[in-house]
Amino acid sequence: MPRPATGQVVVDKRRRSPTFALRFRAYGKREYVTLGTAEEGWTETKAQTELQNVLADIRRGIWRPAEPAPAPEIDRDPTFHEFASQWFEGAKGEWRAKTRLDYEWQLSHHLLPFFKNHRLSQITIAEVDRYRQTKVAEAQKARAAAATGKPLVDECEDKRGRKIQRPRRALSATSINKTITRLGQILEVAVEYGLIDGNPAKGRRRRLKPVRVAPVWLDRAEHIQALLDAASALDRDAEVKGGHDQKGGLVYRRGCSRHSCSPAYASAS
Repeated sequence: MPRPATGQVVVDKRRRSPTFALRFRAYGKREYVTLGTAEEGWTETKAQTELQNVLADIRRGIWRPAEPAPAPEIDRDPTFHEFASQWFEGAKGEWRAKTRLDYEWQLSHHLLPFFKNHRLSQITIAEVDRYRQTKVAEAQKARAAAATGKPLVDECEDKRGRKIQRPRRALSATSINKTITRLGQILEVAVEYGLIDGNPAKGRRRRLKPVRVAPVWLDRAEHIQALLDAASALDRDAEVKGGHDQKGGLVYRRGCSRHSCSPAYASAS
């Protein structure tokens, strides 16, 4: 003879909103059913009522465990646009706002314009290299145009949604490498899903060698004097403008305004 249906309400208070669930025996098996959170209207009383309803259905033999929703069919060779969009929407809640904006910019301005119509199977090592070469050529073109005084411009929207034109910024080697890293991050998920056999964006040879800027040393008296003279010139310009930068902060670098210095600091200068 099977054991009679018994159960209890379980309340998980470790989360911001307590979660209610039922633990019970049905047809000789242990079952666990999550009901919902307090934010969704669940209370101890409501959960107890639901438990009694479930136990009554078990006694009548009509209770059945909920069947999991069928897994969505996956396109085995989607376009990069489709797969990257799904990846972004699924993961964006895990990122900080600044990271989300940075990833969105890399996708919309660089990766998607080049790869959007590629099937995942069409993104090969050769195509990743061609993307890198294209970005280098675009950067060289933008720098050349800027040098002639006629920079290339891109149309975009400001914070108020107005269409504006901005000079095109030439991507540095580091910025280009970041977009390739993002491409590799997306394609690595495709590898995990079994959609592609390997990640063509992996490896140092897919990336540019960053240009290292030689350090500047202030190791001679004339170097330090030139720096102080430049700071004084900036201070004089700030004095003319009221002594504040565009955000309202003080901008004095070498000395300070006669209206804002303490006596000790003024005498030291």
